[in-house]
Amino acid sequence: MISFPVFESLGVSGFDLYPGENDEGIAVEFKPGLTLVLGANGLGKTTLVTLLYRLCAGPYDIPGLSSGGELGNRSVDARQIARSDRRLFAARVVDDAASATASLSMMLGPTNIAVTRSLRMLDLEALSIDGQAVDASEPAYQDAILKHAGLASFGDWILLLRHLVFYFEDRRALVWDPSAQKQILRFLFLPPAKSTEWRAQEREILELDSRMRNLQAALSREQSALAKSEALVGDVDAVKAELGALEELQRIDEPRIANLNDAVASAEGERQAARLRALQAEHAHESAYRDLERRQLMAIEASFPTAGETARYLLARLFSDGECLACGNSAPDAAAELRSRVAAHACIVCGTPLDQATNTKSATTRAINKAAASLAAAEDLLTAASDDLLVTEARFDAMLDELQELNANVSQRRARINALIRQLPPDDLDLHKKQADLAGLLGLVELQKRELVERRATFAAYIRKANRDIVKRREAVKSAFDEFAHGFLLEDCRLVWAPNKARIGESGEQVEFPAFELEMGGASFPSMVRRTGPEQVSESQREFIDLAFRMTLMAVAGATPVGTLVIDAPESSLDAVFVSRAADVLTRFGDPKRGNKLILTSNLIEGNLIPDLIRRAKIRSARDPRVVDLLRLAAPTAATRQLKADYARVRSNLFRRAKSKP
Repeated sequence: MISFPVFESLGVSGFDLYPGENDEGIAVEFKPGLTLVLGANGLGKTTLVTLLYRLCAGPYDIPGLSSGGELGNRSVDARQIARSDRRLFAARVVDDAASATASLSMMLGPTNIAVTRSLRMLDLEALSIDGQAVDASEPAYQDAILKHAGLASFGDWILLLRHLVFYFEDRRALVWDPSAQKQILRFLFLPPAKSTEWRAQEREILELDSRMRNLQAALSREQSALAKSEALVGDVDAVKAELGALEELQRIDEPRIANLNDAVASAEGERQAARLRALQAEHAHESAYRDLERRQLMAIEASFPTAGETARYLLARLFSDGECLACGNSAPDAAAELRSRVAAHACIVCGTPLDQATNTKSATTRAINKAAASLAAAEDLLTAASDDLLVTEARFDAMLDELQELNANVSQRRARINALIRQLPPDDLDLHKKQADLAGLLGLVELQKRELVERRATFAAYIRKANRDIVKRREAVKSAFDEFAHGFLLEDCRLVWAPNKARIGESGEQVEFPAFELEMGGASFPSMVRRTGPEQVSESQREFIDLAFRMTLMAVAGATPVGTLVIDAPESSLDAVFVSRAADVLTRFGDPKRGNKLILTSNLIEGNLIPDLIRRAKIRSARDPRVVDLLRLAAPTAATRQLKADYARVRSNLFRRAKSKP
């Protein structure tokens, strides 16, 4: 189980963007429930959220993750960010943040981790675990995070922060990014060892795929250069004529060998599938046979109106084994006669026909007839499966014979080609050396292609096993999503388990990865339909579906149902009814009794979401410790300086409206 970060406190000092009321910087204690960051354009609201993120991630990120597009096959290994990106905070102030620092205290499960970083270059200045100072180095910090969060890699920590904890503007909604879902579900629902193995196999395939494609490009260039060189070589005698003829045959047969190798691999799969079908048909036939035999034995037992155990036993053994225990002889004809009497609904002892209308054993006869029909059907299936297996194995054996013959021909021809090459003049020797080098490169490309096929097959088998572990949690995820989404949205919506097929790299077979998709109703739809992209819902629906999915995964995957969610209030696109529902669900997530921390940033605007949240959180004024008022704590902009009274009036009105609402 994963431990999500629960922020305890934030301190910023020596940073001119946040001087505080008395030039003492800012200090925020995150209480359970809502912490509201109020501001205006230019006061550093987004910067404060980014600062929180950088205290967690340090000078590391996943390249390209902030672009907002699908994760795709992008590497999820954490890399150190560029020097210019490390100066993000220094670039906001005149003094280059020379002495500015920021500190964050957070809980990961029962463990407290406190970190202090320089805002000039994000360097780690102090690190403590449960109050005990430890080596202030990035490796030590990352090791502590992985250990106490229950993650396998720091890249997974970055994914957790960006896709679950922080609600950035450049995000892509997780519901509509199956490539990101597969990574999130991997580390949320698999033990670290299995998660690590998944990533290791995936990384090896991506690296091998990249190397193979680079080699293929180099091969194409060399083939082009060789073609030009060959055109410059003059005609030679019969040696070259024979050499050309043999090499032409090689150019024909070598691709045939490669194609035949692929065909043999495919045929092997078909052969294994045919064997499996034959085994299944044989098992079904055996089951049908035993079922018929059991029902016939029951008919024998029912033929005796009184308890005649010895007689029943003798007839049953004769019926099932064809052996007479009375005389010790094999009696298959007698056994066949018993079966025919049972099938004809005649007395098992004397063969006299029984009255169908009055005899109570007609149901047994119908069951025997039904079982006999099932056996006949099973025999037909077994015959068909056996015939298919014979055809498949014959085709496979023929391919192997053809491949063996081709390999022998190519080998013999190569020996003759080498002998002819030694008879060529020096210029031709150089040309054929290039040809030999090219052949070696071609062989390397083919070798890597085969290795890729094998690795992809191994990885696909591993993912199938991992899916069985993840799928156990799908009902819990769907149930939790129903609760959150129905709180947010007026339309009916639900998650459905919809594994996504994707390639690892740019070629090869597709692998089925774990994923959820969204089904949702609407004004023009009589029932819920699959929404396969964010453009198929409104902006407000998209934002709150994303929030609901984040809350769901935190609630289901956490070692404890406690975490921190940092979001911007998307009030501008909400109608009045939706605002109230959104405030209700956000408040439920940020209920102090649950221990969750909801950090919400907002400008001073006239909508109802912030007053609703303030009222529900029982915040009475902007001086409440749960309010980070950047109008007081941040360096003023020209607008907030010149319109100070107007901003103060709007702020007062905001809290007055919160008090006046019922």
